[in-house]
Amino acid sequence: MSQQNPYEQLGVAQDATFEEIQAAKQRVIAQVGSDRQLQDNVEAAYDAILMERLKLRQQGKIKVPDGIRFPEKLPNVVPKFTSLSGPNSPSWVRDTFERPDRSQILTTSGVYAALLAAILVPTIASSALPTIIAFGIGFCLYFVNQKQRRFKRAVVGSLAAAIVGTAIAAVMVNYLHMPTEQLIGIHGEVFAGVLVLVMLWAVSSFTK
Repeated sequence: MSQQNPYEQLGVAQDATFEEIQAAKQRVIAQVGSDRQLQDNVEAAYDAILMERLKLRQQGKIKVPDGIRFPEKLPNVVPKFTSLSGPNSPSWVRDTFERPDRSQILTTSGVYAALLAAILVPTIASSALPTIIAFGIGFCLYFVNQKQRRFKRAVVGSLAAAIVGTAIAAVMVNYLHMPTEQLIGIHGEVFAGVLVLVMLWAVSSFTK
């Protein structure tokens, strides 16, 4: 869509009326659904057409209805996320994983670093480990849902991260008999909590 001109993006002719352009914008917005990047692209195309019409009006070449409001300047549409996958990757991979921008990764990393710091304090972990994990799941749910407003996907991703982290820790401690207290100074339950938080951070940061 980004390689098309604004009229092609909205599916209208260059001599389309303002009413037709506005109707086309609403139609395309409805078609792209909750995808914020595509919505921003549609809005940018609409604003570009209005800017072009504004120039033509200032040159006296067209008459513009009084109800039309022109943007002061064309917004710079910068996607907040870019795909972690290549163009030939399966569609489910492209639809699931993203590369966060700097502010996003700093936010999620800061939140989970604080939770990890709390869970590694023995006096806190002994009494508040389930609460810390619950906060971690809640933050993961919030971060993922904020991206594309897909609440069910956010719930599934958050729970999956918690389950996978717990399962990995159980295998390492119970079946591989990894001596976590001797190696890193924390007992098995805290080690499981650390893995769960790391998994939740990864889901919060790198999934849609």
